[in-house]
Amino acid sequence: MSKEETKSVDPLSLIRPKIRDIKAYSIDHSPAPVILDANESPFTPPRKILERMLVVMAGTPMNRYPDMEAMALRAAIAHKDGAAPEEVLLGNGSDELIFCLILAMMEPGERILVPTPTFVMYETIAKSLNMEPVTVPLAENWELDLEATLRMIKEQNPRLIFLATPNNPTGRRYPVEAIEAVAEAAPGAVVVDEAYIDFSAGGSYGLLYKSRPNVIIMRTLSKIGLAALRLGYILADKAVIENVNKVRLPYNINSMTQAAAAEALRNWDQFIPLFTKVRQERDKLFAALNEISGIHAWPSEANFILMRVEDGAAERVFNALLEHGVRVRWFAGNPRVGDCFRVTVGDPHENSMFLAALKEAL
Repeated sequence: MSKEETKSVDPLSLIRPKIRDIKAYSIDHSPAPVILDANESPFTPPRKILERMLVVMAGTPMNRYPDMEAMALRAAIAHKDGAAPEEVLLGNGSDELIFCLILAMMEPGERILVPTPTFVMYETIAKSLNMEPVTVPLAENWELDLEATLRMIKEQNPRLIFLATPNNPTGRRYPVEAIEAVAEAAPGAVVVDEAYIDFSAGGSYGLLYKSRPNVIIMRTLSKIGLAALRLGYILADKAVIENVNKVRLPYNINSMTQAAAAEALRNWDQFIPLFTKVRQERDKLFAALNEISGIHAWPSEANFILMRVEDGAAERVFNALLEHGVRVRWFAGNPRVGDCFRVTVGDPHENSMFLAALKEAL
């Protein structure tokens, strides 16, 4: 080969085939007056809390790495949740924790089990790490099909099971008896994803891991008005935490997030009224949706509502909503919820604008 010639390389050939086949997670970032597609809180934290968060963030030394173990933040989480600091592991959002759990607990080719429809990142991350996702359909009312789940556990021997409760996108909460039955039958770990638990009247499964060491509780601050911090965490037996921590990248939680989140958690009681407001707006929105002809909405214990657009009109209605400046999540192509929208509960003004646009679109 002469000096003038260069080796021809197809850039795609540098990427693993399995990664090329994965559909990337994406959301619509186009500007819109009403954004109801990301399950964010419509309410910011109280002003006094925000001011205190800004003060502690301003005192962060920018020339120094963060506390790699985030001890103050872990202590604040432990105090809030009744755990020990050594039972807490932090992630840059829940996605990083899903990655770490699969990486630490599974060998290539082993299976994860997920009831579907559910949060897509369980399967996406598993595939990227050469694991095999196995799915079990939820029942028609979006309840966990416990009999089918237990049968699939016996047949497929999954190393890791993910149960989101309340589930995304259905909003359904699974009874603790079902969680315990799955944990009893599971050959490996059961991850109970409580991203939306603060909007559920039933409360958290919290310290279930203390009586069942194969249970891992996963939570996030993203849904309660602190999405910008990108902070998730798991609660688990300290032996699990110690070993999953080995695959966590160093300094994964930046200093400003550590300082701001710890300050917010020390004032957790100030957030509780915001959860109540979201639940109140959710219930009003649910009632209003089910009064609209051509729409069927399901009860929810999260900060969103799953609704079906009847008569094959989902695409037309979705595009009409966009024209009115309203973004919702449409599950186009999904075999179970392809005619459904997931609508984040907004503030009263946002919900009114959405309902008006929906009625006009229909």
